[in-house]
Amino acid sequence: MKSPLLLIFVVLPFALFTQSISLDSCLNLAEKVYPLKSKEDLLRQSATLNNQITKSSYYPSLKLNAQATWQTDVTMLEMENPIFKNMLPEISKDQYNVYAELNQTIWDGGVSKNKRELENAGLKTEIQQLSVDIFNYKTQLVDLYFAVLNMQKQIEIIQMKTKQIDNLIGDLKSAIENHIAIESQLDILVAEKMTIQQIITELRYESKALIKLFSQYCNTNFDENIVFLAPSPEINNESDIKRPELTLFDYNSKQILAGKKMLKSSRTPKLLGFARAGYGRPGLNMMSNDFEPYALIGAKFVWTPWEWNKSKSEIQILEIKSDIVRNQQDVFLFHQNAKIDAQKQRILKIKALMELDENILELRESITSSYRAQLINGVIKSSEYLNVLNDENTQRLNMELHQLMLFQEIVKYNLLKGEIYE
Repeated sequence: MKSPLLLIFVVLPFALFTQSISLDSCLNLAEKVYPLKSKEDLLRQSATLNNQITKSSYYPSLKLNAQATWQTDVTMLEMENPIFKNMLPEISKDQYNVYAELNQTIWDGGVSKNKRELENAGLKTEIQQLSVDIFNYKTQLVDLYFAVLNMQKQIEIIQMKTKQIDNLIGDLKSAIENHIAIESQLDILVAEKMTIQQIITELRYESKALIKLFSQYCNTNFDENIVFLAPSPEINNESDIKRPELTLFDYNSKQILAGKKMLKSSRTPKLLGFARAGYGRPGLNMMSNDFEPYALIGAKFVWTPWEWNKSKSEIQILEIKSDIVRNQQDVFLFHQNAKIDAQKQRILKIKALMELDENILELRESITSSYRAQLINGVIKSSEYLNVLNDENTQRLNMELHQLMLFQEIVKYNLLKGEIYE
């Protein structure tokens, strides 16, 4: 037979593990297992490969070529002097050429450098977009977390009402035995208790559904009886807004600037070196009709001084896009500041409501105590007592929910300013 003490030590760690969880723990767990999080590694891998491709533009390239042609005419020299006439070979109209060509970029006008900068700017923009998406995902989880807190608090308050009715049932039974109260008053209380149990059952199932949802989001098997701890956030009084969207706008602007530099460098002169070695008929001597090896080496200068303002128009397009980004940022800040002001008013409203919560509850408890004594003494009916008991528990619930609402509105206020509760 196992020792009871051993069972306690075996069960206790699991009980402690599933006992409670905080908001920051939920958010951290959810972020780590969020599928979108793995996209960042994929973006970095893609950017690394793109950078390697860009760097390879300065590496020498080798091409192998082979061609066979037939042409309608060939180069020839007409000699009237019969002495030299038969000395010149007759050039064949079918010609063959196999050669290898080596090309080396000496200077590309900064294209590869600016291309890497553009790719890196694009990577930062895409990763920041992920940060925005994850931030918004966490915002949704905050609402879900407080929904669970709300249900658990309702269950807690309603269970207190059940205990109050249980205590009263015991006293009322004594009163019935002493012929002070009648049996029907007891039945009303029992029926009310059963109704409360139905409400608790409904809330528990709804709470379990939300906890199950959290289990999936956090990839953790939470116990259905886990307690969600209420946070105690402090309001962010900083004037600056630090939302991830603002960083995204900034990265978008830098990406556009990098694109402008890329376009400008595409118009600069390029210098390339090349070498060719081959075998064919004819070789470099066009007057020879024999298959011969040949080789040549050189450099070439490439520049497009005029392209009908194509680059200029493309730069103007990027400048318009830059203006669009600034406009989007202004619109975002306009709406965000309006939301922050409205959220601050909600916080002030709840604080104003909370100022009288305790006084109202004290009065309700006093009234309920008075009605309880009257019910036991047969002065009033159970229904009258239940009305004031409901008023007391409604006020108790309101007081607790006001506190939760205040915490939730402060967290939302801080989220609007860019601060995740941690």
